[in-house]
Amino acid sequence: MHAAHGKGAGFRVAGGAHHVAIRARATRITRLGRCTRRHGLYVGPVDEVERLLRMLALGDDESVAKVLAAGTANALSPALKPKVDALVRLGALLALGASTSSLRGTVDRAIALGASQAEITDVLVAVGPAVGLARIVSGAPRLAAALGYDLEDVA
Repeated sequence: MHAAHGKGAGFRVAGGAHHVAIRARATRITRLGRCTRRHGLYVGPVDEVERLLRMLALGDDESVAKVLAAGTANALSPALKPKVDALVRLGALLALGASTSSLRGTVDRAIALGASQAEITDVLVAVGPAVGLARIVSGAPRLAAALGYDLEDVA
């Protein structure tokens, strides 16, 4: 059993892949599917998505380690194609202000998986509203360099 600690923590999570038991203040329970209450414990079926999100939110070491080590290799859905995965990773790197070398590796992987330079550039355009002007302006030359363009003469 892994317990949440700290300010606002009012629940405990236990269970395997198919069930999660939550001990919580009644007002803190928002979604548990079809729940039953036994001896102050809310018990109900939980799908794998909800279970993973709960465990990550609690900082469960095993769950965090799986996500960091495997990325989408242990994904819950086969719907995320490798090319899309590479483009999503590129968007995250751009949002974080990653270095050109980090971008280059992800760009090379995306191209190897069939992404076009236009699709790669569209990632910067897509994250633009979320990351803001400063991140777009600082990310564009690094992304251009990762794509093999020379923007040295841009003032």
